[in-house]
Amino acid sequence: MVKESNLEKGISAIIPTYKGEAFISKLLDSLINQSIDPKLFEAIFIVNGELDSTPDIIKKYQEENPQINIILTYSEPGVCNARNAGIDIANRQYTIFIDDDDYISYNYFEKLYQYAKPNRIVIGTFLDVNENTGEIQESYLSKPLLESSGINTNPYTDEMQGILTITTDKLIPTKDVKNSSFNPELKNGVDISYYARFYVDYDFEFYIIDKKEKAIYYRLWRDNSISRKPLSYDFNITDRLKVINDINKGLKKAKTPAMVGFIKSLTGGQVSKINKYLEKHPNDYIKILKDIASYNFEFFPYKYLNENLNDLDNSKRELIISYAFSPTNITTSNSVVKRILTEKKNVDVIYGSLNELNKDYSLEKIVNQFLIHKIEVETEFSTSWENIKNFVKKGMEELNKLPVYEKIYSRANFAHSHFLALEYKLAHPETYWRAEFSDPLICAFGRDRLSPPIEDEEYVSRINEHLKEKISSKDDINCICEYLTFLFCDEIILTNENQKELMIDINPYDVADIVNEKAIINTHRTLDTKYYYVNESNYKLDENRLNFGYFGVIYNARSFEDFINAFDSLNDELKDKITLHIFTSTKTVFEQLLSPDLYKITNLNPPVNFLEFLNLTTKFDVLLVEDSNKGNFKLNPYLPSKLSDYQGSDVAIWGICEEGSIMDSLNLDYKSKLNDIDSGEKAIEKIIEDKLNLKNSLNTNIKTEHYYRQRIDQLTQKIYELVSIAQEEFKKDENYESEIKELNLKVNKLENINSEILNSNSWKATEKLRKIKRKFK
Repeated sequence: MVKESNLEKGISAIIPTYKGEAFISKLLDSLINQSIDPKLFEAIFIVNGELDSTPDIIKKYQEENPQINIILTYSEPGVCNARNAGIDIANRQYTIFIDDDDYISYNYFEKLYQYAKPNRIVIGTFLDVNENTGEIQESYLSKPLLESSGINTNPYTDEMQGILTITTDKLIPTKDVKNSSFNPELKNGVDISYYARFYVDYDFEFYIIDKKEKAIYYRLWRDNSISRKPLSYDFNITDRLKVINDINKGLKKAKTPAMVGFIKSLTGGQVSKINKYLEKHPNDYIKILKDIASYNFEFFPYKYLNENLNDLDNSKRELIISYAFSPTNITTSNSVVKRILTEKKNVDVIYGSLNELNKDYSLEKIVNQFLIHKIEVETEFSTSWENIKNFVKKGMEELNKLPVYEKIYSRANFAHSHFLALEYKLAHPETYWRAEFSDPLICAFGRDRLSPPIEDEEYVSRINEHLKEKISSKDDINCICEYLTFLFCDEIILTNENQKELMIDINPYDVADIVNEKAIINTHRTLDTKYYYVNESNYKLDENRLNFGYFGVIYNARSFEDFINAFDSLNDELKDKITLHIFTSTKTVFEQLLSPDLYKITNLNPPVNFLEFLNLTTKFDVLLVEDSNKGNFKLNPYLPSKLSDYQGSDVAIWGICEEGSIMDSLNLDYKSKLNDIDSGEKAIEKIIEDKLNLKNSLNTNIKTEHYYRQRIDQLTQKIYELVSIAQEEFKKDENYESEIKELNLKVNKLENINSEILNSNSWKATEKLRKIKRKFK
């Protein structure tokens, strides 16, 4: 590490030059005419790359101006190599970088040096010179400088980004420059790369010289300016990703929120160049996404990729109310994130901590790009009324600290979100409330009540003051949630018409007119293609086999049995050509349920995070999705949310649909009916024909009746095995309980003996002797 005391007073000017013969004389003239004492600066010229007459011009100035310390040296080709060579040579307290086609005012060094300090970066006035006309004009980079001077107490802002990240027009302590280097692997974007890594290591003070002092850096625009480069994959994509990679290196070391925000903002210009390429070459989108994913960036601004930047940021933000939200990794949380990512607007969010649930921090990084204000309410995961009230109370305490929102959005399959939104709406009736229901809340599959009675007279009494048709403390919590949300929200968002009709039908209150007036049908969101390549999965597939993918769990309304029946119908030769890949949190259930033949060709895997799931959907030949059985409902109100994710993968989908369901009405690649072996066989036969170009794929020796008996025998055997295992475990538990009881008796007996000894006269009488014994020890 270089100490300031080891450096001479003054300024080291580092000047890379490549074929600069047309411009270098003007710079040299401005250097020899500096008003500062010539002993206080050195001009280090580093010739890099192919030679022209530039070295001869510099040597002539050296000979004619011996009072000026002009140093001429050479480096490997490239501006980064040249600057690094100059950094090695620099021997003065402060360093400034100058480009060979630029020049400086006569007092430039004197003024910058006048305000120099060991922990300070000094910035002069920056003007552009028109290459063709010679006209001098204000640069966009200088606008923030013209409006202020002196110490800048808030330098890491969007307004200052340009001047802070251009290499020139700033005086920097050499001791710090000596600890840094330019990335020689970069052909362009070197300034951004350098300063993204440089600033994070120091707590600099920034001083801007008043424009009246005319300490001017004159920048010349040349025809081969990087900003005028023609579109190419190398320049717009490959080089931009290398720069973003260096930005990420700086980001990892950033210590303050202001610095983090500043470093992240440096990616914006890089992504703008990527977007310009995509406008002309949209067919390269997937290739670009894969190249981005290959870096595994800590941060990449996916928010702005392939978007119209002017449409993204809005000043009047909506508040998102979601009891479960990223990083909590459950379906409802991910659905809210999907809505934010597809609506493409900055928002605020309030949510529950739910620390006991699984987390997905990769998705959080993506959605955080749209979040301005994120409020976490400390709460456990529970659907009890006390937990709901606690979430509402704490949520309102936080929201009362903020200005009133014009719009709020809440989503439920957890009632907490709507109850908090209701409380906010009652406090601020002018706020527009959008309320979304993923499924009916009151009951599932037409039979199972999903919540107990509210039994809170105080709450019911307070709410009834606002109602004509009163609620009762005997009403289910979810029933009250649905009814009050319908009454007070301004817009009801439902996923399908069946859901709308059913929720009207099963609600005990008269809500038909209200729901019909306020409801809009807005199905589950499908994310942009870019989000399918954020997290490149390393899961391996055998490309010589036909790969089926299934993501999900088994429960009483979704059995997977129809898929099993269909796969079992294939002949043995075909089974050797396919693999079923299942990703599930109910792995043990699948192990019991799959038929022996299907189990042999199945890979069972644990669930993956949401972004890896999206990426995996792009890798299979066919994706499997199954309707939930409607149970005792007269209509099927369910639409699997993963279907919308599958639809963004550009992979064939095989759906097993219940008659009359919403999924049944969709135009899927392959479709069969729930509880219908024949339609399942036809679907998989068509898949084999399309994907493998093979016909007669079914095992014609299997008879339906025989197959059913076989499946019943298999499942009965599994049940018998599970019961036997359970009985063995029960016996172990009984033995453990017996051993524990015996142990407790022995402990109690020992405690009684110890108590008798400790209270005996002989124990008390020998106490002094025991103390003497301990001393000798």
